[in-house]
Amino acid sequence: MLTRSLAILLGPWLPIAALIFPMGTAHRVNDLVAGTLATILSAAALGSDRARIGAAVIGGWVALAALVLPSTLLEAEVALSWGVLMLAWLAGPFSAAPAVIREPGVAPRQPMADAGHQRLAA
Repeated sequence: MLTRSLAILLGPWLPIAALIFPMGTAHRVNDLVAGTLATILSAAALGSDRARIGAAVIGGWVALAALVLPSTLLEAEVALSWGVLMLAWLAGPFSAAPAVIREPGVAPRQPMADAGHQRLAA
């Protein structure tokens, strides 16, 4: 759950970075659309696993888009770091909601029947 909360904080960074830094048109549009959708889905991820997986897929797409689209070092660094963090935080091992698992208790053992043995003092 902690990583879901961190993803809500990290989500808006991509659209803001697309507006602040000089980026090409393809990366700017991709970052604005994917960042906005991922921010909305990461906020919904606190209550829905489908939204969590959707935001993680968008994070994976952004990380992959840095390698597929022609990009400068700045564009690749911003997209890869944001995408990998979103993917790892929303699909990683610590992203699952806390759960209580109840196991049935073990029945107490019955004392062994005395087979006529005498107990000796030590």
